[in-house]
Amino acid sequence: MEYLDHTLKGLFVDLHRSGLWPDEKAISDSILLAPADEILRAYAAAKRRGVNDLRGFYDRFFQPVGSSDDGYRTNPAHSAKDHIAALWPQLTKPADDQTERSTRFALPHPYVVVGGRFQEAYYWDSYFTQLGLLKSQQFDLVRNMLDNFAYAIAEIGHIPNGFRSYFLTRSQPPFFAAMVQDYGLAIGDLAGVYATYLPAMQAEYRYFMATEHNAAGLGRYWDAANTPRIEMYGTDLEWADHAQSHPQFYRNLRAACESGWDFSSRWLVDPMDLGTIRTTQIWPVDLNCLLLRYEEILAEATADTDLAPGYLAAAAARRAAISERFFDESRGYFFDVLIQDCSLIPITTAAGMFPLYAGAATQQQAERAAAWMQAHLLKPGGLLTTDVACGQQWDSPNGWAPLQWIAVQGLRRYGLHDLAEVLRTRWLASCETVFRATGKFVEKYNMLDPLAASGGGEYALQDGFGWSNGVYLDLSD
Repeated sequence: MEYLDHTLKGLFVDLHRSGLWPDEKAISDSILLAPADEILRAYAAAKRRGVNDLRGFYDRFFQPVGSSDDGYRTNPAHSAKDHIAALWPQLTKPADDQTERSTRFALPHPYVVVGGRFQEAYYWDSYFTQLGLLKSQQFDLVRNMLDNFAYAIAEIGHIPNGFRSYFLTRSQPPFFAAMVQDYGLAIGDLAGVYATYLPAMQAEYRYFMATEHNAAGLGRYWDAANTPRIEMYGTDLEWADHAQSHPQFYRNLRAACESGWDFSSRWLVDPMDLGTIRTTQIWPVDLNCLLLRYEEILAEATADTDLAPGYLAAAAARRAAISERFFDESRGYFFDVLIQDCSLIPITTAAGMFPLYAGAATQQQAERAAAWMQAHLLKPGGLLTTDVACGQQWDSPNGWAPLQWIAVQGLRRYGLHDLAEVLRTRWLASCETVFRATGKFVEKYNMLDPLAASGGGEYALQDGFGWSNGVYLDLSD
């Protein structure tokens, strides 16, 4: 595993600032074809000779990471489900080569990648991908993915954002306990599965409770580093002057990446200005709901021990805090909270449905939240991410598979089955419309017009796509 910004030094900067690659992540993921010191000597010699063919130098010493599904072609006769079944093997990677010279964090067991530019496993993507794998009865592969996550927790203390060296300073929304629970239920051995993964679950819970993620008793997103992101190094260097006057700017960018919502108006003071990002100053409603679920699952896993009461007490306190502090009585919806003064941030987001998924809402709160969601976020294609159109990819008009699934489960939990069915059928129709038109499942969808491309963000629309596949299979059952 290489830290290319350290080992390649000035060459790494030159590659990222060259403008030769439309997606900088391709540089950071490249495989080195020679030891780093040999590459640096060759680069220094080329510069002394006045050779400035940076692309040619890259082609000589680096190998780009190809997409797992580069050679895959959709069978026109396939239904959407047939297509996903045929695509799973394309998205599945074997255990990693420990000797590869790259930023890849080598995993000891097979796993499923997201697709497109994402040729490594990602944390919260894997939960929603797992939903589909369980529906497909690929239990061995799910077990391998859980073992990889437990391995990561043992090695670095948490599950990273993704399995690259440059992701190790942060995590992602903590779904590991739910992954364990779902797998145990699917194979009919919940007690045995809990026993296997309990130490890893406890260690991850400590990571969120005993680090800067814990701010005055509630969770926030955080990153241990406060430097330009390695995967988008050249882009972030363009913010260097701004970062000097906003000392936590890079950490806030990185923390938004930990949230999975990179980027969104929910993190910005000015929805039109990424420079106003303040992720670490916010208690996010979704993270705290996931921590509540974590506490409940840990209590269940330790039910016969003296640890269970502590987890139950923590869950009760967090459930009360979510119901009391994140709910806006005037609007009837759940919002993120600004840590400094405990004020609600008045941006309507799909994260406001997480309290229903986690069971943190009262029945009245759930019914009011559902009505607010229906009025502000439910569109012909499904659930908007936010009702703000600011050009970020986690905003209008985009909708994302995990948020649809969370909302459907939350509505069902509170008996709001008619609205859950409306959302479910609209989302499935969006997926099927795009599949019929393109032969693909994609990363995100346009909720205002499913046939219009979704966009925004730092890279082009990706297809594959792990969590869209998984949620489609789960919700279509």
